[in-house]
Amino acid sequence: MEKIIKKVFSLVLVISLFNWFGSFKVEAQGSRKIESLEKRLETLEKKEKSRYKKEEKEILTYYKNGFKMRTRDNQFRAQVGGRIMHDWGFFSESGSFRSTFGHQENGARFRRVRFFMAGLLHTKIKYMFDIDVDGGADGVVFKDMYIGITRIPILGNFQVGHFKRPASLDSVTSSKYLTFIERSLTNTFFKTRNTGFAFFNHAFSESLNWSVFINKETSERPPDFQIDGDWNITSRISGSPYYSVDGKTWIHLGASWSYEKATDNQVIFKGARDTEITSTFITTGVVPAREFNIIGLETAINWYQFSLQGEYVIADVKKDEGTNGQMDGFYVQGSWYITGENRRYSGKKGVIVRFKPKENFDWNKNWSEGHGTGALQLAVRYAELDLNDRSAGITGGEQKSLTLGVNWELNPMSRLMYNYIHSDFTSGTGTDNGTLNSNIIRFQVDW
Repeated sequence: MEKIIKKVFSLVLVISLFNWFGSFKVEAQGSRKIESLEKRLETLEKKEKSRYKKEEKEILTYYKNGFKMRTRDNQFRAQVGGRIMHDWGFFSESGSFRSTFGHQENGARFRRVRFFMAGLLHTKIKYMFDIDVDGGADGVVFKDMYIGITRIPILGNFQVGHFKRPASLDSVTSSKYLTFIERSLTNTFFKTRNTGFAFFNHAFSESLNWSVFINKETSERPPDFQIDGDWNITSRISGSPYYSVDGKTWIHLGASWSYEKATDNQVIFKGARDTEITSTFITTGVVPAREFNIIGLETAINWYQFSLQGEYVIADVKKDEGTNGQMDGFYVQGSWYITGENRRYSGKKGVIVRFKPKENFDWNKNWSEGHGTGALQLAVRYAELDLNDRSAGITGGEQKSLTLGVNWELNPMSRLMYNYIHSDFTSGTGTDNGTLNSNIIRFQVDW
C-alpha cells in the first residue's frame, strides 16, 4: 500500500512540474507577443505622426447630405456643394391679360445654378461663400457671403457680410426645401439679402429663436457694395410651442418687423412672380416716401403627413408728415404626403428643413407594394397681393393666385416639382386685367 501511495505521489508531482513548465512557456510566449505588438504599435504611431508636420491635423471626409470634411477634434469643419434648379413654363392667358401685359411665351430657364463653401475655424469662426452663376441680367451674383463668430455669451452669434434678412417663414426657408416652386406673393415686401451685420440666438431647448439684422441698401452684384444711405433694421422672433419627440407633429409661430429709410426719398414694390420665366406684372412704380415699416405674422402646423401654413404682411409707407399708404398680402397653404412622410422643422432657426423620403427612388424595388417610389406630396396655396392705396396715391394693382402642386422627392437631394397656377389681375384703378394660367415644371438637385 505504501508503495502505491509513493507511486501516485510521484506521478502527481511529475504532472504538476509539466504543467508549471508549460505555463511558464505560454507566459513567456505571451509576453514576447505583447512586446512585439507594442513595438509594432509604436512604429505605426511614429509613422502616423510623420505624415503631418507641426500643427497639421488629420482630415476626415464623409458624405451626409453633402460633401463634408472635419478634423478628428472637430476644431475645423468644411462643406462644399451647390444646387441646380431648371424650370420649364407653359402659359395661356385671357384676351384682356394679353392686351394689358402681352403674350407670354413658353420657355425654360435655369432658375438657380449655385456653388458654395462653408466651414468652421477653431470651433468659433464660421464662414459662407455662395454664388449664383445664373443671376439673369446681373450675371454672377453674391448670395450668402459672410463671416461669423459663434458662442458669444448672451448674444449667441454674430454675423457680418451679405446674407438673408430675418423675416417671413417662406422667405428664410431655403429654396431647396420650399413646398412650391416659387415663394408666395407676400415675398413682394421682403428684400431677401443685403449687406450688414446681425446678432441671433436661441433659447428654451431651441424652442425659441430671435435675430436682429442691421443693414445698408446694396445690390447682389459684386463688387457694387457701395455703402450709402441710412441704416435699416429687421428683426424676427419665432418659436415652437409644441414639438414632438419624433418631429412628426409641431407648431410654429413667428413675427417680424422691418424699418427702412427710403433710398433717395422713393420706394418701389414689384409684385412677386409665380415663375421667373415671365416678367413682373404689377408694381407700384416710384412712390415718393421718407420711410416705411413692414410687419409680418407667420404660423405653421404639422400633423404627421398633413401640414398647414400661412402668413400675413402689411407695409406702411410714410410719404410725408400727414400721408401714409398701406399695402398688404397674405397666403394660406396646405400639403399632404400621400406616402406618409412629414415636413421637417428646425426650432433652432425657425425654418423648414430638408425633406426625407422613407425610401429613396429605385428602379429595382417593388413599386406595387410601395417600395422604392420616393416621396409624393400634394399641395395647394391661395394668395392675394394688394399694392393699392388710392387715398395715398398708390395704384400698383392687385393679384390673386391659386396654386396646385405635386412634388416627387426621389431622395433627400433631388426632386421633380409641378405647379399649376391660376392668377387673376386687377389694375390700380379697379379695371379687370385678365387671367394667366401657368404650368411650371422644375428639375432640382443639390449636393
